Amino acid sequence: MTLNYEVLSHVGLCRDVNQDMAMVMQQTIRDDSDSFSFVIPEDGEEILKFAAIVCDGLGGHAKGEVASQMACESFRDFVDGLSDDLDDNSLVMSIKQWFRMFNEKLISSGGGVLTCTTLTGLLLYGETLVILNCGDSRTYRVRFGKMARLTTDHSERERTGNPDVSSSQMYNCLGLASAFIDVKLARLVEGDRYLICSDGLTDMVPEEEMERFFGEPSRLLQLALQAGGYDNVTIVGISVS
Repeated sequence: MTLNYEVLSHVGLCRDVNQDMAMVMQQTIRDDSDSFSFVIPEDGEEILKFAAIVCDGLGGHAKGEVASQMACESFRDFVDGLSDDLDDNSLVMSIKQWFRMFNEKLISSGGGVLTCTTLTGLLLYGETLVILNCGDSRTYRVRFGKMARLTTDHSERERTGNPDVSSSQMYNCLGLASAFIDVKLARLVEGDRYLICSDGLTDMVPEEEMERFFGEPSRLLQLALQAGGYDNVTIVGISVS
């Protein structure tokens, strides 16, 4: 199988600073774009460690752009350092241990001031696909022609089911002492497509339009900008063929 990805991060039309950042295949992306494809090693060959995440620094807190960059760089280093002999349980435990340690570091770096970011995305470790989420950035998948959201927003709107609650009110993100990360295990299926994005896309573009242009991150960015571009927009598109 071949894995293809396209990643882009844009400041939007109304913000002076891009507090989003993506990390894909050891490369961090902000105010830039990239694309690449590679063959996934067959069973019995080397263990593939491929990560793709989006982090959205919270604009209401100090240094959101610093928090998102720290998270991307720390997770990149964590993935690089993973040993080749982990079973699924050990992998999950390693991720949660990294999360706790990094969150403590992020809190300490703020010097008493909240420095927060979301984190969502995928880690492919051998044949195991890990879906990660903390906050309200999102990961979607299209399989057999049907789009599904794989993550749950850690927002008061989603927790209460009240559409009148502001979508920006979150109860969980990196930088809070109570932060936690959702970790789900899955497997890649040939033909799968994934979309990882910040709320600069999902707040601007209806899911029906996202599904229509699912495999076209550049087109989705243009739709978000045409709708007002009120926030930073970061999108990672992944396909498996």
